Amino acid sequence: MSSMAADRPKRARAGACKNCRVRKRRCVPSDNGDECVLCQSLSIPCSLSQNYTETEGPVLKRDFQGTPRQLAEREKPLNGASLSSFPATAATAAPSSFAFSSHALRPVKPQRSPLVTTPVVLLELVSLYFRFVHNVAHTLFHEASFIRRFNEGRASLLHVHAMCALSARYSQNQVFNGTPPGSRGQVYAAEATRLLQGYLGSPSLESTQACVLIGHFMGGEGDLKAKHTYFGLAKLHAETLSLWAMPHNLTVVHREERRRTWLSVRIADHWTAVDTSVEPAPFPHGRDMLPAVDDIAFHTFDPNLLREDRASCNMWAHMAGTLDIFARISILLARLSRSVISFDTYCREVPLLTQRLEKWADGLPEELKYNISNLTSFANKGLGRTFLSMHIGYYHFRQMLYFPFLDARANRSTSIPTDGAAQCKSSAAMVSEIVQYAMRFQNCELDYYIYGYIAVVSSCVHLHTLLLSEDSSELWTARQRLVSNFEYLMSLKILWPMVNLSIARLRIFEDFCRNSMSDPFALDNWMARFITEHASIPPVRKQSTFPSLEPVLVDSATQAVAGLNGHGGLIGTDETGSAGAEWGVLSTLLSDRSLTSEAIVNNALDWLLE
Repeated sequence: MSSMAADRPKRARAGACKNCRVRKRRCVPSDNGDECVLCQSLSIPCSLSQNYTETEGPVLKRDFQGTPRQLAEREKPLNGASLSSFPATAATAAPSSFAFSSHALRPVKPQRSPLVTTPVVLLELVSLYFRFVHNVAHTLFHEASFIRRFNEGRASLLHVHAMCALSARYSQNQVFNGTPPGSRGQVYAAEATRLLQGYLGSPSLESTQACVLIGHFMGGEGDLKAKHTYFGLAKLHAETLSLWAMPHNLTVVHREERRRTWLSVRIADHWTAVDTSVEPAPFPHGRDMLPAVDDIAFHTFDPNLLREDRASCNMWAHMAGTLDIFARISILLARLSRSVISFDTYCREVPLLTQRLEKWADGLPEELKYNISNLTSFANKGLGRTFLSMHIGYYHFRQMLYFPFLDARANRSTSIPTDGAAQCKSSAAMVSEIVQYAMRFQNCELDYYIYGYIAVVSSCVHLHTLLLSEDSSELWTARQRLVSNFEYLMSLKILWPMVNLSIARLRIFEDFCRNSMSDPFALDNWMARFITEHASIPPVRKQSTFPSLEPVLVDSATQAVAGLNGHGGLIGTDETGSAGAEWGVLSTLLSDRSLTSEAIVNNALDWLLE
C-alpha cells in the first residue's frame, strides 16, 4: 500500500458513495479522503464526507421496464465482459434554495399526471433524460455543466421541463403511480411550451435547444404537425443566431454546445423532410460545423478539462456524414414510387449509394467500428447507446435502399442483375441483432421511438420472408428475428404513443403481403411512404392497378454483412455459438415447428397489437 493511501482517513463506511452507487461507477476517494473524485469534479455533496447530510425524499433509479426476460438479461455480461451501469448523472437533491413554481396548466392532451416539481423528482427526471434520451436522439448539452447549474439553482426551467417531458416515462418513482408511462410527460410538455412563449421573439441558444426538445416530445406523441412546427422554430432560431459562427469570447463548453445543437437541428430537419416526402432544404451555412470535442470527454469530463482537438472518437461528427446519403435514398424512393424514374434508373443509382454507405463505414476509426470489443468499451463508458444508434442508422439506410428489391416482379423486369433482396434481408437482420443487444445489456438501451420505427421496417422484411419464401432455413431465422423485434416493440410501445402507431403498420403490411398472389408486392407511392415516413401513418392503400402476376420467390442468400460475433448466425448467441437468449412469452411460437409461418405471424401480431 502506498504511503498516500495509508495516510488517507478511513471512510465513514465501506463501499462506494451514494452517487457512485447510483451510477454504478468505481468510487475513488480524492486525495483529501473526504470525498470521491467524481463528486469533487461535479461539485456535488459526497456521502463519504464526514459532514454529509442525508437529503429528504428518495431518489429512485430507473430499471428497465420490459418483459421478465429483458429484466433478467440486462444483468448478463456481454460475451463474458462486465458492463457497468453508467447513468448520466449523480442522483442528489438540489439545494433547498432551488425554487420551482407550479402553474395551472392547459394540458397537451386530456389525460395528465400531476405536475411534480420538487427538486428531488426534477433532478431524477433530468438524470433519466441524460441517460436514455440525450446522446441517443440528439446532442445538445454538456451534462456536468447542466447538473452543476441545476444544483446551484441556475438551470433553465424551460430546459428542465422539456427534459422531464421526454424522460418522465422512464421513472419508477411512486409519485407517478396510476399514470401510464406514455402519458407522464404531457404535463411537463405543457409547462415547457408555456415557458417557451416568452422566448419566441428573442432567439437564443436556450430557445433553440428547447424547440428541439419539445419537437422530439411531439414526435413521440405522434403529433406530426406540432413536431414539424417546433423543429421549424429551432431551425429559424439557429439561423437567426448564425449558430455555426463561433465568437472568440466563448468557453469551450459553450462553443461545443453550439456545434452540437446546430447538428441536432440539421438532423431533425432531414428527418422532418422525409416525414412529408419532400427534399430537405439546403443548409447554405455551417455544413462543416461539426462537434470538435471527443464524445467520451464531453460525456464525462469537467468543463475545464475539455479540448477542441477534432478527436477521432466523435460519433456524432461521423453520423453527420450519413445525412446526405439518407436524404438521397429517401428522394429516390419517392421518385420511384411516383414513376418519376424507372426501376432500371433506380438500380443504376443503388451501387453509387451503396458505395457511399460502405465508404462511410470503412472510414470509421477502428475504435468506432461495429464489433463486440468496441460495444463493450463504449457501454462501460456510458456511451453504448450512442454507439448502437450510429450503427442501427447505417443498417436502416441499407434496408431502405434495398427494400424495392423485395418486389419479385421488379427484380424480374430489370435488365440490371442485383442481389438487392438478399442485401435488404441482411440489413434487416443486422437491425434485429442491434435491437437484441439493446434489450439485453445495460447502457445499450435504445428505448426511443425512432428506433421503434426502424424495428418496424426490419420486421416488415422478416414478415415478407415468412409469408412469401419457401426456404426452410430462411424461414426459421426470419421467425426468430421477427419475434425478437416484436419483444422489443412490446416494451417500447408502453413508453411512446408513436410506437403504437408504427406497430399498426405491421398488420397493414401483413395484409399487403397476403394479397400478393392477386396484387403483386410492389413499391408504389403508398409503400414508399410506408417505409420512409417514420412519424406519420400513410392513408389506406388503394388497390394496385398493376396486372396480376405470379410472384417470383426470392432465393435465399447468406448474410452479406457479418454480425458482432463475426458470422451471420442467429442473434443473441454466446461465444460457443449456442443460443443464449430465451424468448420470453413468445418462446412457444419458436419451439413449435408445427406452426406454419402464417400462424406465427398471426399469433405474434395479435400478441403485439393487443
